Amino acid sequence: MRSLLASLRGGVLASTAGVFGSAFLWLLSFKAIAFWMGPEGVGLFSQLRQMAQAATVGATFGGTNAVVQGLAEREGEAERRQLRATASRLIGASGLVVALVIAAAAPFLTQFFLASSAPDLVATVRWIALAVLLNVGGTYALAVLNGYRSYLYLALAQVAGPAALVMVLAIAGWWRLPHDPLILATAFVVCFGVTFLAGALGVSRLPGLSAALRPGALPKAQSRAFIRFAVSNLVAALSTTVALLLVRSWVIEAKGLAFAGLFDAGWTLTFNYTTLFLTACSAIYLPRLTAAVRPEDRRACMLRTAYLVLGVGILACHAIVLLKEPLISLLYSPAFQASGEVLTVLVIAVMFRGVSWVYGALILATRSSRVLVVSDVALNLLLLASTRYALDRFGSLEALSWAFVLPNFLYLVFVVEYACRHNRLMRRLDVWPLLLVGTLPLFYVALSGSQWAHSGPVRWVSMAVGLGAAGAALLAYKKVIQ
Repeated sequence: MRSLLASLRGGVLASTAGVFGSAFLWLLSFKAIAFWMGPEGVGLFSQLRQMAQAATVGATFGGTNAVVQGLAEREGEAERRQLRATASRLIGASGLVVALVIAAAAPFLTQFFLASSAPDLVATVRWIALAVLLNVGGTYALAVLNGYRSYLYLALAQVAGPAALVMVLAIAGWWRLPHDPLILATAFVVCFGVTFLAGALGVSRLPGLSAALRPGALPKAQSRAFIRFAVSNLVAALSTTVALLLVRSWVIEAKGLAFAGLFDAGWTLTFNYTTLFLTACSAIYLPRLTAAVRPEDRRACMLRTAYLVLGVGILACHAIVLLKEPLISLLYSPAFQASGEVLTVLVIAVMFRGVSWVYGALILATRSSRVLVVSDVALNLLLLASTRYALDRFGSLEALSWAFVLPNFLYLVFVVEYACRHNRLMRRLDVWPLLLVGTLPLFYVALSGSQWAHSGPVRWVSMAVGLGAAGAALLAYKKVIQ
């Protein structure tokens, strides 16, 4: 038992180090872009990254979840090898097709997502096709490492690619190279290529893979079940990435790359970096939730994760709002201070998103394919409608940010109700009071505008309420019986 707990703690530490190390390096890459190319460069870099992510999600059938969940529920090595054989053929073929489509449709994609037909941007998108192919291979390798719980190699693979990306961008900025988008494409190719090589090295070192096992495909019934779940996961994940891609393309078309860069700076500092702990937890949480069969075990697993996410999330969001001005100057530049309007509002959406991620994982663990597709598609359709309305009606950074709050709140309501219906031991009062207390100060700050920044009492009251809510969440985390 002690060895199991020690292994689990080691896995959590390695997974957390990999996720936070990777995120910190991506953060440095945005700093390098801001130093080198300014807000317009950040806007272009973010859109190219989103295009590559959307294509990768499509080629890998929704990312790593299908493979991780499939490996986690299989104990025998022979069954795991069969799953890997089926998944590798399916993902490899789809990755090649997606890369070829991007290369062939580069002029159309450039016009649609970048609102331009410049030859250098078309060439950049063609190079992104190679980056996507490498990213597909890297994503599959990361999924296998996660499924086998090889957290050390997983962490190394997660960090290696972004480290190479930062080096390329830092060299470009240090040497004051011209603002050439092809350099950005080259940086992505290097990043995803290094991740793929590091992931492949980790997979080759997995124990037990040298055994004389025939890597035949899954039986037809299991293969159909895996493909059905993978396709459902694809539709759900792709709806999110495509929605964000469309939002960014609308912003670029309506307001230009500079406005898009300001919005993305605030979006990155909230959605990307205050939910890092969720990604670190996912390497542990989803396999454990999938393995939990009894209702009381699932409740304990979900509540411990929810309280941990609430405690860390409340502290992080309040700290980000209180320190937003020096934080933006440090991580980007003083030219990005307008991003504070985005940051102040999006932390509220991040709180809703964090808790909904914990409860929504139950849909993945139980393979409720129809619920997964309908809920995610509905969420992202509502997001598209709200952001389109905000752009057309107001056209401000603050209004665009509020458009993210309502969809994430409604999705949270849905997944909490789903969890309560699926498991009668779950209660609404488990999370809603803590979430309400933790977000009320954030709502007040966002709605009161910039006046609050000059009020000392407001700062102290906000900090006190945030610390109290975070402390209560962490105390509840310790009291949950496993």
